[in-house]
Amino acid sequence: MLMPVGSSASDGFADESRNTVRILEGDNSDPSIVRHGDAYYLVHSSFVYTPGLVVYKSYDLVNWTYCSTALNHFAGDVWAPDIVVHNGRFYIYFPTLSSHGKTSMVTWADSPEGPWSEPVDLNVGGIDPEHVVDGDGRRWLLMSSGDMYPLTADGCKISGKPVSVYKGWPIPEDWDIESFSMEGLNVKKVGDYYYMFAAEGGTAGPPTSHMVVEARSKSVFGPWENAPFNPLLRTQSRDERWWSKGHGSVVDTPDGRLFMIFHAYENGFQTLGRQTLLRELELKDGWLRLKDGDISLPSPAVKRVWGIGDFVWQTCRENDIRERFDIKPGKIVMKSKGKSPAEGSPLLARTSAHKYEIEACLTLKGDGASAGLVAYYDERFHFGYGFSRDGLLRYRRGQVSRAVSKCSEACRTGRLWLRMRSDHDVLSAWYSADGKTWHKFPWGFEVSGVHHNTVYGFLSLRPGLYAGGDGEVEVTDFKLTVTD
Repeated sequence: MLMPVGSSASDGFADESRNTVRILEGDNSDPSIVRHGDAYYLVHSSFVYTPGLVVYKSYDLVNWTYCSTALNHFAGDVWAPDIVVHNGRFYIYFPTLSSHGKTSMVTWADSPEGPWSEPVDLNVGGIDPEHVVDGDGRRWLLMSSGDMYPLTADGCKISGKPVSVYKGWPIPEDWDIESFSMEGLNVKKVGDYYYMFAAEGGTAGPPTSHMVVEARSKSVFGPWENAPFNPLLRTQSRDERWWSKGHGSVVDTPDGRLFMIFHAYENGFQTLGRQTLLRELELKDGWLRLKDGDISLPSPAVKRVWGIGDFVWQTCRENDIRERFDIKPGKIVMKSKGKSPAEGSPLLARTSAHKYEIEACLTLKGDGASAGLVAYYDERFHFGYGFSRDGLLRYRRGQVSRAVSKCSEACRTGRLWLRMRSDHDVLSAWYSADGKTWHKFPWGFEVSGVHHNTVYGFLSLRPGLYAGGDGEVEVTDFKLTVTD
């Protein structure tokens, strides 16, 4: 299954396109990467979405395909994971927040294609667990606090008390940051040294908040020497294209090159969430530094039109996406749920486009069903356009409005083509009885403020499909078209 990938062309900001590449489409935050042989595997935070912990595969670091999903059932709010290979077995360590509290878990598989085991609760609080192997081959779990817990040989149980190994790099007090917030620790052995990479400064707030700092030691237990040039990676001003750059994960290539995968918001498009970026590193004077100049890698594939089979579809807080959504390459059947998208967990795609359209033919199965297209952040913040047999519908922040005088005859047939456009965070929509002659909905939205800095949640505004009321909705002729 191909995943859409965005271009890295500069849009008038400081020219980062020569050395920074966007490698995945849409909101993919807190990346963790590992290489096994000549293949790379990548996983991200899945937060409230199911299926969770989507694993991607690549042979060139810039073009990625869907590999597997490690969590097919909702396990709570899943934050920054760590994917590793140890003695030929794959593991993903991840923190969860649910009604039962906060804990860290692990799932494992003998192949990255799965099947993945049921999550094992490690009974460790905190966030961002990182798997570390010391010089004697013992396994440890390093948390964002800088505390490291011993693991059993199978990596699935804590076997003792933690030791404190790292306290971070002191951020100058006059810098504009969200908070200190050390997190996302990543350890990579290169030559005689272990190199520690830590995210600091807060994940949002001012564009200069988030950063990656570096330290080195000849032992995973320290002492750790902070780099004299810290931070290694940071947005220096609001004039840059990428804001809040941070949460680095380092991987080597078979020929010995080193790359850092990290996330950032795009300037002016925070609604799209934190996107996955890549920069090359080089070893210089005993430290890993960002390498300037062009990255000698294949160009990411650019796709302008996507159909049903081009996405890893997700929904919000559903136990198992397969219980409500039957997804096939040419058709989706959705079981209706709730009176509005606030209750109905829409089916969500993902894009990084500044201007795009989604279009589909929606057929209501049952007199009480309704359907629509949405731009969805969470249960509180979502916007969109739909219809029932009684007329056109507007979705806004959990509320549903109706325009009975519009489209009454076509709506009664239970079948409409809908098209929703997002143009630099301005939403508009059209409807058609035959997919040829289009009429505009009487409503529009401006949604540029719907992002983590203003509404919290670490999420993004994602295009999707909603089925409400009673019955089912059949979706055909779906496409997402990038128009900028």
